[in-house]
Amino acid sequence: MLAWMASGQSNITFEAVSDARQVVINGSFEVTFTLKNANGTQFVPPSFKDFEIVAGPNTISSMNIVNGNVSREVGFGYTLQPTKIGKFLIGSASVKANGKLIRSEPIEVEVVKGNEKAGITAGEQYFVRVEPNKSQAYVGEQVLLDFKLYTRVGIDGYDIPEDPVYDGFYALELRKFSSNTVQEVLNGQQYATKILRRIALFPQKTGQLTVEPFRIQLAIVDDNNRSGFFFSRNVKPVFFTTDAVKINVSPLPGGEPNGFCGAVGNYELQAGIDRQNATTDDAITLNLVLTGNGDTKRILPPNLVLSDSFEVYPPKVVGDKSDEIKGEIISEKRFEYLILPKFPGQFSIKPIVSYFSTEKNGYADFPVGPFAIQVGTGNGRKPTISNIGISGINDILPIKSKANFTRNSSAFTGSSSFYLLSVIPFLAFCFLVFYRKKQEEQAAIDPIIKKAKSAGREAQKRLATAQQQLQLGNSRGFYDEVSKAFLGYVCDKTGLQLSQFSKENVRENLSSLAVTQSSINDFVKVLQTCEVALFAGLDNQASMQTTYENAIELIIVIEEEISKKN
Repeated sequence: MLAWMASGQSNITFEAVSDARQVVINGSFEVTFTLKNANGTQFVPPSFKDFEIVAGPNTISSMNIVNGNVSREVGFGYTLQPTKIGKFLIGSASVKANGKLIRSEPIEVEVVKGNEKAGITAGEQYFVRVEPNKSQAYVGEQVLLDFKLYTRVGIDGYDIPEDPVYDGFYALELRKFSSNTVQEVLNGQQYATKILRRIALFPQKTGQLTVEPFRIQLAIVDDNNRSGFFFSRNVKPVFFTTDAVKINVSPLPGGEPNGFCGAVGNYELQAGIDRQNATTDDAITLNLVLTGNGDTKRILPPNLVLSDSFEVYPPKVVGDKSDEIKGEIISEKRFEYLILPKFPGQFSIKPIVSYFSTEKNGYADFPVGPFAIQVGTGNGRKPTISNIGISGINDILPIKSKANFTRNSSAFTGSSSFYLLSVIPFLAFCFLVFYRKKQEEQAAIDPIIKKAKSAGREAQKRLATAQQQLQLGNSRGFYDEVSKAFLGYVCDKTGLQLSQFSKENVRENLSSLAVTQSSINDFVKVLQTCEVALFAGLDNQASMQTTYENAIELIIVIEEEISKKN
């Protein structure tokens, strides 16, 4: 999904979102303007002068609770149809929030001529393409490989029986990337597209490397064959084989500069020293932090060349971590250098660190330092742990040529440690007795009572699974999990068997627990919503979000009503 954002205040955003990069002249697409974390008034949409409004504005509101933090949003949605071919700009919308007027960013949409041919084969109705973000790369450079679905029919899911072989690459699968559905035009046909999987590839050798074809199974929705109560639409499995993907990998050019650390890609460097004033008794710590999108395994500590006024110890790698940021792997590697000044005076330290910039297509130096250091005369002491304070200090402590062995005059018997160790076995025995007694008490509780007590927790666990399906956009899995959560809750809470389930039994059993009639009606309404959604194949994201919020709130309300009675 494409998004353009305007920030009005801290944590308040007004965002324009389109589900299409391209659209055919006779097609349609949706645009939504969403205000987050504020109550908005005086919403003014853009003119839509090059488009016809097919539907809208539709107002959508939702609330999310994540780790106790509540966020709210309200959206205004429009369905638009283009009136002519070309590239068009949808202007800014505006809304007043917390007394200030904020605007969204404009959106560009391209309208193209459609393919008017009548017959479209199954292979053209849906297929999967493996799309790298670049076909030329250097050794160690990151290449993003997307498994992208194009479809004109309903797809319920997918499965890759065997993962592709990434010969010549170091591969990492990404989890945090935009998997929203986007409308795109290919060969004159409009498709709904979705990235199913993204792999970060780091070439390990030069030459033409190939990602071989592989099979993927798609679950195609069969709209002509649906089943009923609490069951989803039927799907039929089909297999599709992707094309091979070739990537040409080049070696780095010769003439590596001094200080080349092996980093390839887009990088930045942070550097600093722990002190600017020291004596000849002190040690100075220099830290280098490299952050970028290349292969972190290829990065080595840069050589630090200083004058004879300093003694430099071999660097240490004190941090190496990776994260997913904006759809790619970003790595951070930290190096620590220990520098011991030999003579007093005024000195300047300027590390020389270089990398290969894929953006500039050549080697580049990081702008580092210089760091000014004032060194005074010490007392002739050797550096100690207290005045250096870094890991690995044992590596530079002087080796003693003589060792003195003396007998420890203090006796262990009768000491505080002796009495403490004597008491520990007794305390452990008491704990085991207490733990065994609690287990026996728990075992004596009626299983039905135990289920009733934990029904609320179990329902919330199941709803957490439903939330995962909601975030994945899997409407079938979402409504299935919500219905399971509600069915399981009423069965656990009342002892009702699933074979005895009916709306009348649900009402009677919840009523016997002193649940209010309003809550019972809402409970049954959620079950009916799931039944209709599973039968009709509803996949409206806003409706799913509303159903999830109602379900969470309803379980909490019913639990409170039951606890008041008890």
